[in-house]
Amino acid sequence: MRLLIWRDAAHFDRFEDLPCALCGTPTPMRSHTQEPVHKVCAEQWNDAHPEAPRYRAGTRDLGTQRFHDDAPTPSKQTTVRQLPKRAAPEAMTLQLPTTERKSA
Repeated sequence: MRLLIWRDAAHFDRFEDLPCALCGTPTPMRSHTQEPVHKVCAEQWNDAHPEAPRYRAGTRDLGTQRFHDDAPTPSKQTTVRQLPKRAAPEAMTLQLPTTERKSA
């Protein structure tokens, strides 16, 4: 099952919980059309309705038209930056100081 990306604050209503359109229990979550729905319920609905019309942003498939991902924005970095490879440090033996015991 594909998980939805709902990072925008518009998906959360901090003032009122309404009954989920799919399961009926209260939720502060909202879809893109302000439909009250749990994110998990929306993901399960998308999984159960693969033939539903799709929402696309350019060439990207963001999910169904009813429940879809937040559209990518230019400010969001979409590529992963690769760090330069560094050579592993050489192994060194650990030299502990020896302590002499005093005889009594």
